[in-house]
Amino acid sequence: MLLITDATSEVGRAIARQLTGVEREFCCLLQPSRREQRLPRGVPCRTVSASMSDPIALREALAGASVVAHSVEESDLASSETGVDHLQATAVLIDAMKKTGIRRIIYLSRLGALRTSAYPTARLRGEAEALITASGLDYTIIQASISYGEEDILTNVVAMIAKTLPILLPIPDTGMTHFQPIWIDDLARCVIAATMGRNLIGQTVPVGGPEHFTYPQMMAQVLDALGIHRSIRPIRMGLVRQISQILNPFVVRNPIPIWWLDMLDAGQATELRAVRNHFGFEPCQFSNCLQYLRRKRPWRRELFRYLFSNR
Repeated sequence: MLLITDATSEVGRAIARQLTGVEREFCCLLQPSRREQRLPRGVPCRTVSASMSDPIALREALAGASVVAHSVEESDLASSETGVDHLQATAVLIDAMKKTGIRRIIYLSRLGALRTSAYPTARLRGEAEALITASGLDYTIIQASISYGEEDILTNVVAMIAKTLPILLPIPDTGMTHFQPIWIDDLARCVIAATMGRNLIGQTVPVGGPEHFTYPQMMAQVLDALGIHRSIRPIRMGLVRQISQILNPFVVRNPIPIWWLDMLDAGQATELRAVRNHFGFEPCQFSNCLQYLRRKRPWRRELFRYLFSNR
């Protein structure tokens, strides 16, 4: 049985959906949270509740599991408190796995994760990777490029802003930095494939979609999917960072958080055939998987809810 530690995140829900399709037994770990926790709709799944900081409860939650898929969202990792908690939780999880005899762990990381990185979230992920590689467990680390799907920040926030602002779409100026967006369901397939074979044990595997883009090229694809025309205007990254800091006290969720700007600044790209080479399937092209943007939605109202509501 596979235990998903971050089952209420976007990628956790995608993993659960994909597991239902392959009829694989899995369990979703529900952790204490002040935010609404959502499991995938229409997906029957077994759940267990435990804090990742409680060794005894976590060992009980691991009962019956043979593989653990471990991840954390960037928005959580960006919090100084939650970021440290993630490292502590990873250490507690490793210890609990050893004490319950579970050897196999898949850690979903991000391209650019390094203990020496100048970017806080990339540095925290690098530290978590170091804990896992030194654990003695049968690990596979998947370093993913930026992902997209129905709830992402890459396409949905841009769609809300583009539908709200006339004529112009301001975006951060990332220069010629390249990105390789991977569809969230394809990323979930990679995680599941890693749990089912032993050929990737002890490896760190970079993955991304089948195309390289500059940031303006990606945004042009989003506008095409929305069926609208806007003039894309890059804004100096330093100015965008200042705007982000000004917004923080006034909104519940910042549409341009610093952790997101860090990812854009660093770029997110790897070898184009990485998914095919390691997992044996061809990931979806960016323009072909943006169908969720083509549905009629109250984009302006969604932007207001995004900014001022926790839901």
